[in-house]
Amino acid sequence: MDSIQEILHTMLTSHRLLHAYIALLILDNGWLLDNGLAKLPPMGWMSWGWYMCADNCTHNPNKCLDEKLILSVADAFYTEGYQEAGYEYIIIDDCWSERTRDEFGSLVPDRKRFPRGMKYIADYIHKRGLKFGMYTNIAYDTCMRYPGSRGYFEKDAKLFASWDVDYLKVDGCFVAESYLDHAYIDLGKALNETGRPMVYSCSWPYYKLFIHKHAANYSAVLPYCNLWRNYHDIMPAFGNIYYTLKFYEKNYENLYKFHGPGHWNDPDMLMLGTHSLTPGMSRIQVAVYAMLSAPWIISCDMNMVTPFDKSLLLNMNLIAVAQDPLGIMAKPYQVSRLTLWVKPHMPMKGDKYHSFSFTFVNFEDKFQYVTLPLSKYGISTNESYHVLDVFAGKFVLNVTRKDSIEVDVPPVDAVMYTLYPL
Repeated sequence: MDSIQEILHTMLTSHRLLHAYIALLILDNGWLLDNGLAKLPPMGWMSWGWYMCADNCTHNPNKCLDEKLILSVADAFYTEGYQEAGYEYIIIDDCWSERTRDEFGSLVPDRKRFPRGMKYIADYIHKRGLKFGMYTNIAYDTCMRYPGSRGYFEKDAKLFASWDVDYLKVDGCFVAESYLDHAYIDLGKALNETGRPMVYSCSWPYYKLFIHKHAANYSAVLPYCNLWRNYHDIMPAFGNIYYTLKFYEKNYENLYKFHGPGHWNDPDMLMLGTHSLTPGMSRIQVAVYAMLSAPWIISCDMNMVTPFDKSLLLNMNLIAVAQDPLGIMAKPYQVSRLTLWVKPHMPMKGDKYHSFSFTFVNFEDKFQYVTLPLSKYGISTNESYHVLDVFAGKFVLNVTRKDSIEVDVPPVDAVMYTLYPL
């Protein structure tokens, strides 16, 4: 009991009182997600957003979910600077298996598309210092009607562990709400008991809200999942991205308190590299995801990534905000016809004064000009801040809390400033 009290004392003296309360509940229950992973929002690549269920390789060999594709992503990460920027997970989504389990009840990778199996792919990825992710569903079938894991949680968890999987995305199609509310816990426990740490990505809140029409209980989800989907699938279309970002803006008060190191709200994949976004639209998505401390999981054909896309995906000033160790979810404000996101983060001056990032998002079809008084948005020191234009990559001025910043944001675009205390 003394050790529990020490843990709670440490947690209660921090700013995360809610997390301490939840920790006590889980200690009483005797189990919690104990993998020590995702202390920063995961970065990587996932097949679904661009390739979806690309299992008909004879009909469409240029858009095929197969071994060649996955190994090519690993090569691109390794040789083109993505790994050095923090991208590490390469995740195979739905449609990877045979249509039926084998005679022993085991999942089997599609023999034509993945002829050397998943352990070979995992080894290939690991030799490059990267990590390997896979997909399943808590129902009998996956969302695309491949074999799911219901009735096989322990067996599948051991299989994924034997393949050296580092990240598991788990969907929630085709189940009753009463089953949903314990299945994610049960599968997570089976993963934990394998002894192999695997990032556990859940879709639990999404299915609660949008399929079963009940509010998600994030205090119940938080102890069991490293990250969780809140909203619909991202697609390579800006209208879809717009509604996703508006969901997080509207639901900030319900989401931010459950968000931080080891447990992240997940707005789904980045759609850069799909030739579906203008430069301004691309800046909007990456900037808001950085402000949200959201996972940066891209989904594209790596051969389609333009130099402009790559300049955003490898913008280290932007990634520094996205990967800030405090993991604070930015707060949205409505300023004139702009959405303003404000995020305190590292580095700090004297362990007292945060750096701040301000992202101005314009969804309108004409320029929007605003003058922003900094004192209203958390700037507290009377000394100066050095202001970095994140997309331009240059320092543009010095300000104090008494000053205002003037911003003219182009149509359907974003401007992002980071303020470092001097």
